[in-house]
Amino acid sequence: MAESSAFSNTDEVSQYSDHSTEPHQSRQSCSESSQIDSSSLAFSTSDKMARQQQGSASSHMYVDRCAAMEKMFIQLATKNDGISEGDSVESNPWTPLVSLLKPYPITIQGHATKPFCFRVTFYAPTAPATAFDLLADVTRRPEWDELTDSAKIVEKLGNGDAIHYIKMKPIWPTAARDSVLLARITDIALGSSSAGRKSKGFLNVSQSVEDSRIPENTAEGLVRMEAGIAGQLITEVPEEEKQKLNLEGEKWCKVVQIADGDLKGWIPSSVLKFIATQALPRSLTKVCKQLADMPVSTESQLLLRNIQSNGGLLQQRQNSTQNLLSVSSTSSTAVDNTASQQRETSTPAVLTRNARLSSKHALVSHRGSWAAWLRLFVRYATPAVIAAITSIIVTVLLGKQRWRRGLVGRR
Repeated sequence: MAESSAFSNTDEVSQYSDHSTEPHQSRQSCSESSQIDSSSLAFSTSDKMARQQQGSASSHMYVDRCAAMEKMFIQLATKNDGISEGDSVESNPWTPLVSLLKPYPITIQGHATKPFCFRVTFYAPTAPATAFDLLADVTRRPEWDELTDSAKIVEKLGNGDAIHYIKMKPIWPTAARDSVLLARITDIALGSSSAGRKSKGFLNVSQSVEDSRIPENTAEGLVRMEAGIAGQLITEVPEEEKQKLNLEGEKWCKVVQIADGDLKGWIPSSVLKFIATQALPRSLTKVCKQLADMPVSTESQLLLRNIQSNGGLLQQRQNSTQNLLSVSSTSSTAVDNTASQQRETSTPAVLTRNARLSSKHALVSHRGSWAAWLRLFVRYATPAVIAAITSIIVTVLLGKQRWRRGLVGRR
């Protein structure tokens, strides 16, 4: 969404190689003040099975940080969903900024102490998996976010974890922004619903990192912004909530989006107001209309492709290990063959044969040296000989001409 563009939220990246990528020391996030019982958070069965099947494909340098990002985001997204008149900043840090009911319910809240931290809640007429496949695919971000100029996956780390790069459009009079993000996409279980069944959700979370492959591009006037925590939590809408909001139709999903970041550089308050009250609601309405026209899917195709990609990544690692073992085996065989050849040379017959070969090589070497000297002589001496012969001929001819002239003079 437009506002998310300003603070970036994304997800999904070949095995992390020898690139110098260091975790970004992000500033204090507004999520630090959030509290939630983490025991209610658990991966869904399908996600657990996928992770078990992928084995070592889930291991990378950011695996612990990605898990912390999950917990941090859910704390921030689910803290004090309802707003009461007497709530304190500590118990409810969110302040209402925009509230719309038509054409789609949209609520935008700002953090009481963080000027760049927003929480957006909106309802889209589709299944959660369908909305997730659009919003969580970073390569499709320019389709729905009017502030995104371009977005790409820098590297796939495995298990839905990735490094992303997003470039934002400038908003006059400010410069364009970009960001490098560590992102994760996954499905989770959020505990039991009022009907007694477990409520499933889809999570897309990201946070800024530093990556030497994508340094800051100050030459083009880009400002590298910092995302403390960003992303979306997408869930089904309970029946009682549908009735309360007068949502008609069977398929509806609830999207809670967090954008907690630092835009860096100079940002006038008018730009922040424009993003929160105009650009963001317009972008969200566009997303909802786009989702309403898309085929409904009850399973995330993005996560399925991710599982297949992780299987290929694991196979690549296994092939690499087998190649290393093969090279090691070949080297060992070569060493054994060399040792065997050395043992063979110690027998009398082999010694006699080697002596004859040495004599032949010496004779050939002797002949070869004479041939080399002859080639050198022909190459460098021949021109000198030709020049000397030519000089003699010219001298004889000139002498002959002088003799004839002298003879004519006497006459």
